[in-house]
Amino acid sequence: ELDQNDISKLLSSALCLPMRYTHELAGLVHNKTRGNPFFVIQFLRSIIQNKMLSYSVQLCRWEWDCDVLDMQMISDEVAELLTTTFSQLPSALTKTLNIASCLGYQVEESTIMALNSMNEVLPFNMQEELQQAVTEGIMEKAGPIYQFTHGIIQQTIYKLLPTDYCKQLHKIIGMQLLRQSDPADNASIHLIAVDQINIYCKGTHLSDEERSQFA
Repeated sequence: ELDQNDISKLLSSALCLPMRYTHELAGLVHNKTRGNPFFVIQFLRSIIQNKMLSYSVQLCRWEWDCDVLDMQMISDEVAELLTTTFSQLPSALTKTLNIASCLGYQVEESTIMALNSMNEVLPFNMQEELQQAVTEGIMEKAGPIYQFTHGIIQQTIYKLLPTDYCKQLHKIIGMQLLRQSDPADNASIHLIAVDQINIYCKGTHLSDEERSQFA
């Protein structure tokens, strides 16, 4: 995550101002975003769109009012900003993030490869979309693991899913992983599959066919 000095350097470079001018603004941005790079970028976009950060022709530099900005958003309301942002993402990336959110805060590359097999879950390469999510700052990759850059991001994406659609996603993920895994060879993926099926079954009236499938 970014500290106040990192954000000040970013603002100094982007606004072509010495850091002594951007230090206070950086502190405010850090407090609002908790230093999360994705939140920082989205918050700055938001205040520019709302004309709270604007270029003054008279002063020949960017200007802002920290008191006004301080009232714009508090950290706990960042989900509202994320909701707007996610609605503007490309469809393929959105669908991939929906699936990732169903799997939790982080997901192993082997799980994505199993879901990607034969493109049965989605008609495109989810690994490519996850890499785009990394580029966007929504997710990060550490070794074989993809994870959301902040728990709030995963929670927000998951909560945005309509209930019925969400349950169907859990079923689709679970069934695909069951088809691609063998308990003896890959116990971890098999356990994920069972967990996804259990989430789908909870509170769902199962058909006879489904009872037979999940028995």
